[in-house]
Order: sequence, then structure tokens, then C-alpha cells
Amino acid sequence: MPLKDPEARKAYQKAYAQRNREKAYQRVKEWREANPEKWAEQSKRYAKKYPEKSVARTQAWKARHPERAADVDKRTRQKNSARIAANRAKYRAVKLQATPAWLNKGHWFEIGCVYMYRDALKRVGLNYHVDHVVPLRGKNVSGLHVPENLQVIPAVQNRLKNNHYGE
Repeated sequence: MPLKDPEARKAYQKAYAQRNREKAYQRVKEWREANPEKWAEQSKRYAKKYPEKSVARTQAWKARHPERAADVDKRTRQKNSARIAANRAKYRAVKLQATPAWLNKGHWFEIGCVYMYRDALKRVGLNYHVDHVVPLRGKNVSGLHVPENLQVIPAVQNRLKNNHYGE
């Protein structure tokens, strides 16, 4: 095994992992089970460093394992029900405060159309969200719940945006 040259070493390790896929998987699985705290910390660092890859990997896993994903989601919701309820209530309150009194029927119709467009995309199997261009709960700036501040974007992109504006 060429140990001196980092590139050759990396190539050798990759080839070994390809040839011994099951053995390598088992070794990693055993390490994860023996070191759950280290594994959790490593996973968090990876997700923070590569958010797009992390979200894409999660989405792909959920697509391959819909029953298991539904079960995991259900357990997560049950485990965190109080926090989820508090966040939803807070978001509703912020949204209510961010909705100006001067909105007329035309504005409300436009808002409804944006949400109907999102629903139509979901019906054909596309996962899209209605996003506030300027977030309602932004760190430096907060937007309004008005038609001009709404956009329909892919769910993955919306999750990555995560209350950030212009960054």
C-alpha cells in the first residue's frame, strides 16, 4: 500500500472500499454503534459544512424508504411536539403582525393565487414551498406578508435559505 503519496493513498483506499464494500460498511456501522456521540457530532459538522449535500442525501433516503421516513418523522414530531407547537404559534403571531392592515381584497386574492400555484405543483409531485423573499423573522431585517414578498421555490432551496436575506 502506497502510504507516502496522499493522492495514491486516497486512490488505494477508495479502490479497497469498492472491492470490500460490505466489509467496509460493517466496520463503519460497528464504529457508529460504539461511538454514538462522536457520530452525532461528526454528522452535525458535515451537515453544517455541506448543507446542500446533506439535504439532498436526506431527501434521497426518504424517497428510497418512504415507510421508514414516515415512521421517523412521526416519532420526531411526537418527541418534539411541544417545541413544534410553540414554533408554529410564534410563526402565526409573527405572520399576523407582518400582515399590514392596508391589504385589500386584491392583495388577498394574489396571496391566495401564490398558494394555489404551490398546491398545483404539489399535486403533480413537485415539492415546492411559498417563501417570503424578505423573511418575516429575519436576523437583520424583517419583511411583510404581502404578495410582493412571496415567491414559490423548491422546498430544498427554501430550507437552505432558512430565514436569511441577501446572503
